[in-house]
Amino acid sequence: MTKRATILHGTSGNPNEHWLPWVKHQLEQAGYEVYAPLLPDNDRPNQKTYEQFLQKSGWDFSDNILVGHSSGATTALNLLLSEWFPHAKAVVLAGTFLNEKWTKDLGVFPAGNFDDLFIHDFDSAKLTAQADTFYFVHGDNDPYCDIEDAKQLCQQVQGTFIAMPGGHHLGGSSGITELPELIARLKQDGIL
Repeated sequence: MTKRATILHGTSGNPNEHWLPWVKHQLEQAGYEVYAPLLPDNDRPNQKTYEQFLQKSGWDFSDNILVGHSSGATTALNLLLSEWFPHAKAVVLAGTFLNEKWTKDLGVFPAGNFDDLFIHDFDSAKLTAQADTFYFVHGDNDPYCDIEDAKQLCQQVQGTFIAMPGGHHLGGSSGITELPELIARLKQDGIL
């Protein structure tokens, strides 16, 4: 059986930045085919735009390891709750972006930038049914996404939480280009 993984980058990003290429390489070394697309119009993430793009990609999403960073993590959750998306083997949510309670006040993004990203409710029972296991990787000083919100969802889906001391939002300013803690845990759990 072919092993597959999908990597979804964050807002104003691309699949060749931060730690994403390193994780892609680790997955490929473990025998996975990896789909890491450049998401369309990603300066202003849109749930419907992303979903239509991914649905038309021709990629087989069945039993993938699904990796998402920031708004890519939001997209992973949105996909799991959509009617068409198949069951995932494992879901990795890095810098989990669940709401705008902090980003609205920071003035980093224009008002309304994420209005079309979030679905109404992250139904934890449905999420749990859609994936074998969840991993949350979060900087303990993330200025954009509340670590406590991420921990709460992690608990609701019976996931594994990996706190990154000084990890910020796991993006460019964090200086993080590898996530060995995550890969070690995926190996320990028999995912890789």
